[in-house]
Amino acid sequence: MDLRHLRYFVAVAEERHFTRAAQRLHVSQPPLSQQIQALEAELGVPLFTRGRGGVQRTAAGDALLPLARSILDAVEHAVAQTRQVGRGETGRLAVGFAGSMPFTDVMPRLLRDFRAAWPQVALDLREQPSQSQIDDLLAHRLDLGFIRTTQLMHDPRLSTLVVQRESLLAAFHADHPLAARASLRLNDLRDQPFVIYSASLGAGLREQTLALCAQAGFSPHIAQEVHEMPTLIGLISAGLGVGIVAASMQRAQLPWVAYRPLADVQASTEVLLVWRRDDPQPPLRNFIAQAKALLPQAASAPANPDGTDAASP
Repeated sequence: MDLRHLRYFVAVAEERHFTRAAQRLHVSQPPLSQQIQALEAELGVPLFTRGRGGVQRTAAGDALLPLARSILDAVEHAVAQTRQVGRGETGRLAVGFAGSMPFTDVMPRLLRDFRAAWPQVALDLREQPSQSQIDDLLAHRLDLGFIRTTQLMHDPRLSTLVVQRESLLAAFHADHPLAARASLRLNDLRDQPFVIYSASLGAGLREQTLALCAQAGFSPHIAQEVHEMPTLIGLISAGLGVGIVAASMQRAQLPWVAYRPLADVQASTEVLLVWRRDDPQPPLRNFIAQAKALLPQAASAPANPDGTDAASP
């Protein structure tokens, strides 16, 4: 018995006529009759009684009809599900993101567009520092990460894609003497206490802050280390130090925090997607393709120093 036998049987059972069933199936009547006879021979029971006006199901035919329909429906469902999974229309995607990412232009946009395009893919979102994201990616506990540029990403097993560039700003209490200036150079912060990410997080912004300060000829005095960007901004709001932050963090809108652009060369930061190079799963590939389609707008349009978008991604 094969699926064709069952399809032919259901058509004849529902039409109660071989000619009409053949027309429905787009086959000629003799092969249809032969297939029904072969099915009856295999089962060892008649499924129909034949007459001039058509055919009638036997008791065996009545018993087989709902079972045949159920089998055909199950096969159709299996085919549809398999194709959906193969196209990335269903499944699950575990996505990590650093604490500052929800304030960027690109992460909310990519997640919203992906959800709209593939609503049946479950998104498992996890707020994690860069080090944790890289570890989980390599351990196959995470499929995709949103991070900032870091030395940790230079692993041959990983691929990255820059999806946004942002200006870096100096942040300090609104009553700080530097607030009277329209812009700053990093050297102006030489003697200030810094609030900075903890070294244990592998945060790209910490690496970049230290590198920029070194280029300016000093090592920052670290007064406080934090694990989250909102905490960093909160401590600056409390007057406990200064910090270097991405322009999008102005959207946090904490009181008593002033932001000023930095005139130094390369005072900018990148938002990247990172994933395992050999990961073939379709939902991941769909997400990356969507990000690449957005890339000409997102990667070349950093947030302005005043926090507004240079271009809508």
